[in-house]
Amino acid sequence: MNGIPEDPHDRQRAVMRGIGIMTVAMLIVPSMDVLAKMLTAEMPALEVTFGRFVGQLLAATIAGVALGEWRRLVPPKLLGHILRSLFLAATSLMFFSALATMPLTDALAIAFAEPMILTAVSPWLLGETVGWRRWAACGVGFLGTLMITRPSFEQFGPTALLPLGAAFTFAGYHVMTRRLAGEGGLVAVQFITGVVGTAALGAVLAGVTAAGLLTSPPVMPTGLSWVWFLGIGALSFLTHGMIVRAFEHAPAAVLAPFGYLEIVSATILGYLVFGDFPDGPTWAGIAVIVAAGLYIVHRERLKGRSRELPPLE
Repeated sequence: MNGIPEDPHDRQRAVMRGIGIMTVAMLIVPSMDVLAKMLTAEMPALEVTFGRFVGQLLAATIAGVALGEWRRLVPPKLLGHILRSLFLAATSLMFFSALATMPLTDALAIAFAEPMILTAVSPWLLGETVGWRRWAACGVGFLGTLMITRPSFEQFGPTALLPLGAAFTFAGYHVMTRRLAGEGGLVAVQFITGVVGTAALGAVLAGVTAAGLLTSPPVMPTGLSWVWFLGIGALSFLTHGMIVRAFEHAPAAVLAPFGYLEIVSATILGYLVFGDFPDGPTWAGIAVIVAAGLYIVHRERLKGRSRELPPLE
């Protein structure tokens, strides 16, 4: 069950709904990254990532109890959900580690190889048809990110490989999200993600700490750090729940270009929090990204006028 109806008109409405949900989620996600970047200035990135999943687990548990769903917190196809959760845990760990030394927009620009990866693998792993227009939209969106940050491996060195690795694991997360669409309620999906992420990263944190492999020892959060941790947990619960819902309505190849919208709010938050005022190329890049997303919306609306069920291009 993939959540997308067979009727052409209902299908188009579902796709547009998925696009809308994905757009809002992508505009919210960078606020979580900003909090994570603040925390990595005080403690190891591994500890921050572990705390992020603990927060998500707490939020999902509270939601499950409040909504009376605590008896249904284990979703069907459990092994698939475990794999999906491990992809997300790896993504968060690599990206938060990059944020410890890289600017947010630069790390995002490198990680934005993910929509291209997702578009490339969706025909083989998800059975989705990808036409040249969608390839073009992804390419244009990626060009927009290059206009914003002009990332350079020479500038950041091996650290630049971390967001690139996160791009591959995040594509795996999106593939599994699409394959598992409709398998379990939103709270159950979030709960199992929190459990797996907390267990896996907790074990890694304990192991590397005992082996003395951390560059700095774990730090007990104090004051505002607790607020930031709780904020990361709540935001991860909200945004990833929205992503799951979006993939229940629309194919992965349709949603892929909208991942670029994350750079928009990241640029705004970078100015508000860190005082980085965007230059001319940055604003031009944002315009290109938004235009690529709006083009996909336009294409979906045009298809919605047809009574036939056309291939997604």
